[in-house]
Amino acid sequence: MTLADFIKAIILAGVPRSTEDWKTGDLAICVEVKGSLGDGVDPSAGDLLRVNHVCSDGLFLHFEGKPDSRHWIAAYFRKVQPDTDAADDALWVEQLQHLRRRVPA
Repeated sequence: MTLADFIKAIILAGVPRSTEDWKTGDLAICVEVKGSLGDGVDPSAGDLLRVNHVCSDGLFLHFEGKPDSRHWIAAYFRKVQPDTDAADDALWVEQLQHLRRRVPA
C-alpha cells in the first residue's frame, strides 16, 4: 500500500455512509448541505436531482445537469421512491369523470 492509498483510506473512512442503494437514474432529494464549495453548482436543501453516476461503492453521487468533475456525499441525500400504488381513490376517480367532455349521443 502506498502512502497515497493509505491517506485516501483514512479520508474515506471518515465520510458518512448512505443507507440507500443508489443506482443511476434514481431521484434524490438533498436533505443536508455540508462540505460544499458554495459556488452555485452545489445542490441546496430540498433540491430534487437525478443520479447520473454512483461512485466509490455508493459513497458519492454525480447528478444530471451538474459538472462531471463534481460529486457529492450520498449520505446527504435521500432516495425518492416512486408512487406505485394503484389510482383507486373513489373521490379522485369521480372528479376525473366530471372533467370528461360531454359528447352528444
